[in-house]
Amino acid sequence: MLLIHQYALFMKKTLLLLWFLSSVLLSQAQLSEATYREGNDSLSLKNQHAMFRISGFTGLSVAQVGEGKYEQIGDILVIHTGEYSGEKSSSLTLPASRKDSCMVEVVGSNNYPLYPILVESYSKSGKLLEGKVTSQEGKLFFTETEKIGSIVVSALGYHTHRLLFEPDLDYRVQLAENEIIENREVVFKCNILDEETISLLMLSDNFKAGKDRDRELQKLLKKARRNNKIDKRMKKVYVPYERKF
Repeated sequence: MLLIHQYALFMKKTLLLLWFLSSVLLSQAQLSEATYREGNDSLSLKNQHAMFRISGFTGLSVAQVGEGKYEQIGDILVIHTGEYSGEKSSSLTLPASRKDSCMVEVVGSNNYPLYPILVESYSKSGKLLEGKVTSQEGKLFFTETEKIGSIVVSALGYHTHRLLFEPDLDYRVQLAENEIIENREVVFKCNILDEETISLLMLSDNFKAGKDRDRELQKLLKKARRNNKIDKRMKKVYVPYERKF
């Protein structure tokens, strides 16, 4: 009877150990090329190229988007973002509506006026000259234009747009939603929970590797654990099969 009890205890410990080891191996396995989604957030991996839309990790309800080549280091996913191919903010020039002043009109992707949007004028040397916010019509005027070299339009949750200033012109700026990340390294902690599910936690949206990248990555992991950051659970999305004739 004692031998049976000891054998059962041994088997229980062995099964627990095997479960633990399989969980570790699964969490650090290589991500398969697929699209993972939860609500409006997504991560798509294909041909060593990643595209993501992630919200909530900045502490605000702001979505961050970007794309670029990626690499996986254990449970760390590093995305080297390049130029974003999605919708970005843009501007066009209009004939001046007033003499000795410049009107800036700001609209959204649906062409409706946006307010209050911060619009700042800068000198050619980059010095801030003046900051104003748009009215309910999405417009504002700069009256002292002699020193202006550039204009920057920005708002929380939108892609910041900078334009070079030319006198005797008005400007119409169309802001695109989301914070667009370009030419920066984005780091996620990524674990495979099962064949359908991953957990994703943004560790940095502007990672600087320095001389010892592994050490800096471990610092990010420790900081995330100290701050008790909550990860996102994302499910694999299957694209319906399309028959080709």
